Amino acid sequence: MGRIKAAALLLGASILAGCATVQKPIPATSALFNNKEKTVAVAIEKLPEPGQRMLGNQGLLDVAINRANAAAIVERLQRQDFTMVSSLPEDFRKGLESRQMKVVMIQEPLVTEDMPKFVEGSGDGIALRDYRPFAKKYNADKLLLITARALGTKRTYYGFIPTEPPQAYIALRGQLVDLSTNRLEWYEDVETIVAANGDWDQSPDYENLMRAVDESTRVTTSKLRGAFFMEQRSPSVPPVAGNAAAPAAR
Repeated sequence: MGRIKAAALLLGASILAGCATVQKPIPATSALFNNKEKTVAVAIEKLPEPGQRMLGNQGLLDVAINRANAAAIVERLQRQDFTMVSSLPEDFRKGLESRQMKVVMIQEPLVTEDMPKFVEGSGDGIALRDYRPFAKKYNADKLLLITARALGTKRTYYGFIPTEPPQAYIALRGQLVDLSTNRLEWYEDVETIVAANGDWDQSPDYENLMRAVDESTRVTTSKLRGAFFMEQRSPSVPPVAGNAAAPAAR
């Protein structure tokens, strides 16, 4: 009965989510870099807590069991170095300035969920939050915002039974907002999944799994930069990262 109730709640959430506008990618074009008189404010959202995404059909008790079993991995992930993500604003600043664009850096990470939503319009091509006050606050014409949607690993379950080993999972988003209209000029979601090579269950440090997290982070940050600056992306990530052959699920 618990699983039936949970499934019903998930179905209801899916129906509600279906009513919301899903922003489609807006690819970068060379026109973004044509007007050298425009000032771009560069910012990053506050990074989420690194963790493990638990996917699949799970009841409430299953979720509690799976969280407990993943606690050691999550604890290790929270000690992982994600400087490649947190340093992205500086990477984007250098890229913009190399194209003779004016840049102002927003030093403090943004907490966008505390910001008001844009109420003068909605839908495809419109930023969800109202960023227009940034124009006066930072003397800027555009906002380049980087968001980490997921840092860590993912694993799929059927109930409390894992159906795959944990895999590195990094997901990022980039958007360029016109601060006079709140319209999006660029919007891109990128993500990378990398399996650990060899035995992933190496408590307490999980060396092979953390190597996969590092590789996933490197590839995903490269994808985001490449999407904005229209540069050739890095070669496809190898299916595994670490040592020896990939193990079966545990």
